[in-house]
Amino acid sequence: MAKKKVNRKKVLKREWAKLKKASREQLEKVVDVAETVVDKAVEQVKEVVADIKHQAATNLEEFQALPELEGIPVSRLETFYQAGIKSVADFAAWTEKDLLGLKGIGAATIKQLKEKGIALKG
Repeated sequence: MAKKKVNRKKVLKREWAKLKKASREQLEKVVDVAETVVDKAVEQVKEVVADIKHQAATNLEEFQALPELEGIPVSRLETFYQAGIKSVADFAAWTEKDLLGLKGIGAATIKQLKEKGIALKG
């Protein structure tokens, strides 16, 4: 029996279509995984933001009651609160020099903050 003549152009087109379809399917899988990862990251960020908002005191009394600030004189805490420091995390935006510029805040207060593990800006 005679061998059937193969149309190379059609074969190549079919193979090209298969490759495109496989690539598209792989790309869709990658996109699905990426979307899942991004969704999880967004949820984690939302949780962190909620925690930070929860930690920020809504009034001076709540700020003074934060356990991390226990032992620091009330007058110093009032100064911090009036300067815009409403949570322990807010101290990270302030340098020692900035805090020392506040009325009534001295080296002893800075030392107390550091001893309590409160991080200040570089």
